[in-house]
Amino acid sequence: MLRRLVQSPVITGGVGKRALSSSSVLRNELDAYEQQIFDKLQQRLSPKELMVKDVSGGCGSMFAIQIVSDQFKGMPMVRQHRLVNDILKDDISQWHGLQLKTRAE
Repeated sequence: MLRRLVQSPVITGGVGKRALSSSSVLRNELDAYEQQIFDKLQQRLSPKELMVKDVSGGCGSMFAIQIVSDQFKGMPMVRQHRLVNDILKDDISQWHGLQLKTRAE
């Protein structure tokens, strides 16, 4: 289940969820920890698209993250991933795993 996807200027929920304007984000689509991760990445990378999902069954030990950001332009994928890892380093140290997809727009 897709928890939250941000696109500029429209924010869209997962399959079967209604489209939302960028000013009316449903905070309850993410749990508190997903929201914390989402906010860190949104603040640092100003992404055009961002999806954060706990794929561990709810225990918070593994996350799937997809990010599309202009800040990745000209960066090889390894460097994009290092940037995300640096932003989330304190969180990642507590996780079992991370599924990360990044790209520049």
